[in-house]
Amino acid sequence: MARLFRQHNPEQDGILEIEECDSNLIEVFFVPPAHSLEVAALDANQVKAHRAKLLEINRQDRSLTIYPIGTFGDKPDFLEQKYRQVERITIADTNIVSSEFDDSFETENSVPKFEDIMDMLEHLPSAFTKDYAYGLGLAKPYRFIINTVEELSDCVEIIITDKQSTGPDSKNGELFYISESDFDQARRSINNIDNLARTAAHAVKESATHNIFADRLGIQKREPKPGRHPYRKLFTAVAQGKEELSEEEQSAAIKALSTHAESLVEKQPEKLAKLRSDIELVTLEALIKRYEEMLGEKLTEDRWQDFFNENPFILNMAFGYPVIKVGDQASVGGRKLSGNGEKITDFLVKNSLTNNTAIFEIKTPQTGILNKTPYRDGVFTPSADLSGSINQVLDQKYQFQKQIAQIKENTRLYDIESYAVHCCLVIGNTPKGNDQQKSFELFRRNSKDVEIVTFDELLEKLKQLSTFLRTADEGPKE
Repeated sequence: MARLFRQHNPEQDGILEIEECDSNLIEVFFVPPAHSLEVAALDANQVKAHRAKLLEINRQDRSLTIYPIGTFGDKPDFLEQKYRQVERITIADTNIVSSEFDDSFETENSVPKFEDIMDMLEHLPSAFTKDYAYGLGLAKPYRFIINTVEELSDCVEIIITDKQSTGPDSKNGELFYISESDFDQARRSINNIDNLARTAAHAVKESATHNIFADRLGIQKREPKPGRHPYRKLFTAVAQGKEELSEEEQSAAIKALSTHAESLVEKQPEKLAKLRSDIELVTLEALIKRYEEMLGEKLTEDRWQDFFNENPFILNMAFGYPVIKVGDQASVGGRKLSGNGEKITDFLVKNSLTNNTAIFEIKTPQTGILNKTPYRDGVFTPSADLSGSINQVLDQKYQFQKQIAQIKENTRLYDIESYAVHCCLVIGNTPKGNDQQKSFELFRRNSKDVEIVTFDELLEKLKQLSTFLRTADEGPKE
């Protein structure tokens, strides 16, 4: 099959000299153009004297060895090895130097022509520079592979092969093997990181341009979308000038803030209040992110109970009044709130002003709340899990009200009351479809004794709170 090559100009790019050392070994040399020699302050009339080895082709071993060199006369590595330590890269047992490829030669033992060498270079693996005018070797984005080998070893030759595991040769200290799979994985990882960086830069440029004009027009600014991948989030932060602090730098900042807290309150109260607001907002956004990640997993009730136990204020948003937690996994049917009891509720909370109690029962987002088949056209009935959970929490309420006096006396916890115990059930996600949503709302709005809240509704409340805090933090537009 015919291949297309970049048209080389010998006077601009130099030429290749191809020599046959024996029937199986062929060497290819780079002869620089005269203008490059002049720039490098070398004798331009002695072009052949300044040639440098570029390739070594071993037909018997089916290997191709590349000698990466500098080819630009204005660079200090002109006609010298391109890398600090690595002198050559060998691609072992490659189809580039196969018996089929030899068919392009005039005879099996003849010296290949220029076009043959060009075709051979075109067959180099991805990540390699394929134009001799640029000195071959790895393309610039993949220089990290060379850097890593030089950092981890004293080797001067890299051998890419499928017959050895990655690492230095145990006998020959000059050789460093890279398995073909590891080389390809490194190449793909670098490509992926480059793509993430470009996407992050695009998002930051787009939002930065938008915000300049938005500021002039008095409309809302917007933040670039950081995406889900941690690398892209990091690139977005760096592109915005929000580079991450190291743990040592974070500790130093916290220590300095603690040391000078009183002085800051006296001299710069507005800035301290702004800092506190920023910290609260970042903490809330981190919590939202964690909540979203948990919603994407199939977690047990225990995991969700632990999450709400760590972040009890989320449960506050299920009510229209302030509540504080009395206990988790509280026994509401025994003699005490702790210990073995007949009925255990996930959370027992109370109104911080009236001491009236409320009971929380936590299920999972995956719990079905409606039956899949309609009872009648457009009408869906509650699932067994939903109706069973409602009865469960109502029974907890009944047992708690019956035992409240004994519980208060035995636990010496007198500031709880059971005037009208509020029951809340956190279960499932909002149904999809108009008929399903209508049926769900009809059912729960007529469930006067149990407040039913879905997991995604709590997430939406968190997001609304975050939006409110951010808007309040930005202040009114002029």
